[in-house]
Amino acid sequence: MQYMISKSSDGTIKITFKEGFVSVIIPTIDEKYAVCVSSQLGCPVGCSFCFTGKRGFKRNLTKEEMMKQIETVMTIIGKIPNSVVFMGMGEPTLNLENVLEAAEEIHKKYSIAYVRITISTSCLKNLNKLLNIPFNLALSVHSVDEKTRKKIMPKSVSTKTILNFANKYFKIHPKKYLMIEYALMKGINDSEKDIEKLTKIKWPKRTLFNFIQFNEIGKFKQVNIERMREFKQAMRDAGYKAFIRQNRGSDIKAACGMLDYK
Repeated sequence: MQYMISKSSDGTIKITFKEGFVSVIIPTIDEKYAVCVSSQLGCPVGCSFCFTGKRGFKRNLTKEEMMKQIETVMTIIGKIPNSVVFMGMGEPTLNLENVLEAAEEIHKKYSIAYVRITISTSCLKNLNKLLNIPFNLALSVHSVDEKTRKKIMPKSVSTKTILNFANKYFKIHPKKYLMIEYALMKGINDSEKDIEKLTKIKWPKRTLFNFIQFNEIGKFKQVNIERMREFKQAMRDAGYKAFIRQNRGSDIKAACGMLDYK
């Protein structure tokens, strides 16, 4: 399988395969690496802030193509990655059988713990299919205002449905964490009302909030780091764990929402 490598000034590496899909290697600490894996070529979900979806949907990736992404990463970095996230191109739940088979093989073949393999979803109507998976789970929410959510994520379910799912999830997995991903976009989901709505919801206590430094795409603009810290602190004050995910690989279009294909 042929591929092309692009390297960011921050150390992030983008691998573009001949078939068109992309993997991203993200250096963490102590010479460890996280790998972002694609599950589809393109994406049919059509979130308005994501460049991948604007290109349309071509096809699902096979389990073998997802495994090849991991094998290629290992060839480049010379070691087994520390963690794997299915957060690249595509919506994993729309190719779930192949994704789960690949994730299980990654776990068994490379002894990567279940807690270090994360499957992300845009929270579609098939959300309940993820209730019993052994891997970590990340829910892309990005707004709890229903009008805003429908505008930026037209195929996603309601906040109420997501909250109901979270409560069911913790009845099955009481010791795990559930990640809520929230990409802050200037003038879209970064207001005081947005903070108020987010903190007023009674999330399960082991819900973890990951605020993402959004990468500018078209009319969607980045907020400053001070605003991101305010969101993080508001959720911590409300009793939850909250973190900021820094912008990585934007100069090579390898960051969140920027993955393209030809």
